[in-house]
Amino acid sequence: MSKPRPIPTTGVPAPRVIHYVTPAVPADVAHLTPAQIEDYQARYVQWRFRQAAIAERDRRARMAYLGFGVTAGLGVLGALSFAVWQIVHAVSFLGVLAIPAVLLLAGGALWGGHRCITVIQHWH
Repeated sequence: MSKPRPIPTTGVPAPRVIHYVTPAVPADVAHLTPAQIEDYQARYVQWRFRQAAIAERDRRARMAYLGFGVTAGLGVLGALSFAVWQIVHAVSFLGVLAIPAVLLLAGGALWGGHRCITVIQHWH
């Protein structure tokens, strides 16, 4: 058997692109008068001031919500810490036999507290 000969590659000539100049002005290009340009620039400056005022109001609102969130988060952490502290003292007061009971109650609260409430149809 003989080796296949390579096929000669002849370059396909690139297509010739011809540009025709359209003498008509395209419809999407609008020529503005100097008064229209000034009006556009004035409205743009007003828009920039309005955007700056909106950004300032948003910054203040974010800071207020952040302060509220930090306060609420610290309150929740404080309540959880207090609950854990009370559980630790209750367990230490009752003795070593109360540890399995507390663990079972906590597990039951976590496992048994999860219930699906079916509204229309619920698929697991």
